[in-house]
Amino acid sequence: MTEVHYGVVRVGDRWSIIGDNLRFGAYETRDAARAAALRLAEHPAGLGLPVVMHEQEDDWMLRRPTVLS
Repeated sequence: MTEVHYGVVRVGDRWSIIGDNLRFGAYETRDAARAAALRLAEHPAGLGLPVVMHEQEDDWMLRRPTVLS
């Protein structure tokens, strides 16, 4: 089955949301970017696609991904 992957990553001094052929947002905090990514993830989840969230830590390391649906 196809999965949708989103990532919350630091770009310079801002946080962005990335995905397959996707990069948007310039959020001041990781929490703000995470909240926006979770709202975005609701749409593919409504179509029955599992959503996997990747989130970068403040120290630039990526967490283990979380399956949202």
